[in-house]
Amino acid sequence: MLYKCFIIELVMIIKELEMIEYSRQLKYKKIFSEIEKFISQSPAGIKLPSERELAKTFGCNALTVRKALAPFVINKKIVRIIGSGTFISESSVSDSKNITSVNTNPNRLGMLIHSESDPYALLVVRSCHEFASRKGIELRYSYVKDFGDEALREAGRFAAEGCCAIILPWFPSKFSGQVSDFIRKSPAPVSIPYLIPGLERNCFERQEVFGRGTIVQTEAACRYLQMLGHRSIALLGPDAPSDKIMQQRLGSYSSFTCRSDLSNICGLVGGTFPEMDALASKWSKTKDRLSVICHDDLHAIRFMAAMRKLGLSAPANFAIMGCNNTLEARFSDPPLTSIYDDYGYSGEWLARNALALAKGEIDQSSTNPRHHLVVRNSCGGLERINPKLISGLEASGIMIEYDKEPLISSMEVPA
Repeated sequence: MLYKCFIIELVMIIKELEMIEYSRQLKYKKIFSEIEKFISQSPAGIKLPSERELAKTFGCNALTVRKALAPFVINKKIVRIIGSGTFISESSVSDSKNITSVNTNPNRLGMLIHSESDPYALLVVRSCHEFASRKGIELRYSYVKDFGDEALREAGRFAAEGCCAIILPWFPSKFSGQVSDFIRKSPAPVSIPYLIPGLERNCFERQEVFGRGTIVQTEAACRYLQMLGHRSIALLGPDAPSDKIMQQRLGSYSSFTCRSDLSNICGLVGGTFPEMDALASKWSKTKDRLSVICHDDLHAIRFMAAMRKLGLSAPANFAIMGCNNTLEARFSDPPLTSIYDDYGYSGEWLARNALALAKGEIDQSSTNPRHHLVVRNSCGGLERINPKLISGLEASGIMIEYDKEPLISSMEVPA
């Protein structure tokens, strides 16, 4: 009797061990299948997560992961570099090109949103979303902190989900080099908001058009303040030599002040409080009443906050205006005068060029959008706007608005 119970218990233990082994085999096969899918949909050179990371992801031990990876090493689908990690090989990508292209949806786009996106960047994201909604285009979103391995993994996921192209709505200028590398490695074509040498076809605007809107905006802002009677007009923006938009704004501002025989007053700052406080302290001692044109609304709001620490405020002690007309501009203290482009412009052309790139073509904007100047309290011009001023700005391609309500057009002013 005891012998029979022993046999029964032994059989049960064996079956349990078999089930554990079977479970391990299923886990190994599942991991193998997932890695195979990831490799087939990712560009050459992308780094795989470490064995420890994969084990944590799949809820198993490192030995099971290593077993799943072994066939890919043998078949040279992945390459292990001691001290660096495991990478997808060129042969793996060439084998999978036909597989990844079969499931591409011509009306599905991926969008990589940078984690440092400012209010303007989010306006561009919204613009893309609105254009896509009108045209029946599906958008897939993902947030990234840079455009290295993480972005390439997300690009591979987008490709696996059938996205025909990828949109980068905005990225910090310091990542331009990384973005260039990302575009060349991406499994799907990429549409970008800036002009990068060698990747002109990826920009949403033609090369001869890119940046022209910034020049028009800046000159119009200078002219507006000059027409209000200001002579000390300053430019405030980021200390970023790689920021092409800021460099074009500097050029336009310098050209205007030179032609108008005005002093060139530039303030370039980083993102810290002490830097802006130091600039505010310096400019507060300016002999003439200062008016400030800012690269964006954020710099304007930061400067007003720094001046407030000194007991100075706009428009009583200085005039100031921002750029992009973000939500923050409407609710700042005081409400901020801001110049901006039609919101739908960037999103539409980023999406249009992305769809064209997916077909091996390009569809870039060849004309700049309309520019708008929203006049609020910060510039001190609310009570001084007149038909002559409106007409002068409209001639430069700038439409004046008053708190989102269009003012009377110069075309409607009686002779």
